Order: sequence, then structure tokens, then C-alpha cells
Amino acid sequence: MKNLNDRLKLAKMELGKSVIQINPNIIDAVKEKNEQILYFGVKNTDQIPSMIIEKIRSNPNYAWLTIDKASHNGRAIDTDLMNPVTYRAMTGSSSGGPINILKGIIDFAIGTDGGVPSLALQ
Repeated sequence: MKNLNDRLKLAKMELGKSVIQINPNIIDAVKEKNEQILYFGVKNTDQIPSMIIEKIRSNPNYAWLTIDKASHNGRAIDTDLMNPVTYRAMTGSSSGGPINILKGIIDFAIGTDGGVPSLALQ
């Protein structure tokens, strides 16, 4: 399991690609968490109710780390990002989250499927 410093280094390398923003308060947030925590990202969309995000953030086992890139206009193919497994264009509008999971930045991502909140796990 990667420590927070490793995750932050990876997230900074992906800024402007699969990572839109890194939680600026992550260092303070993890001080209030359990020892073994899972880090998560949230798709860059307003379709995910803030109460869902806040409920997960308040759990002592989870820490919000990133805002993940969404495909342009919610399209099913994100031509901006390459799938690190297939080396083709990333599919799905919640494209940044799965990439950030594969790269070890986050453990799970909150995205959308047809406009409904969904979860991608490691």
C-alpha cells in the first residue's frame, strides 16, 4: 500500500491530465483518520450530490485525495486520456478515476454512470 507522500507525488505528476485537483487539506484530513485508510477521487461533475461525498469523507476509513478528470461534455470516449492497459483512448465519461486507480494514486473513485453516482474500485 502506497503512503500518502507517494500518492501525492504521483497525483502531482498527473495534474492537468487525469487529476484536475488535489485536496489542499489532505495532510490535515488524514490526521483525523484511522491508521489504514483508503484514498478516493471524485469525478469533476456536479451530478454527484455533495452529501454523498461528505458522508464518505466523514468516515474515518476514507480520505478524499483528488478531483478526477471527466471526458469532454460527458462523452463515452475521452480522447484526451490514454488507457494505460490498452493504450487506446479512454472510454467512459468518468475517465480520470479509473486511470488514477491503476496508477496507484487512489483506491476507489466516485463517478457517474448515465448521470447516476457510481463507484470504481481497485
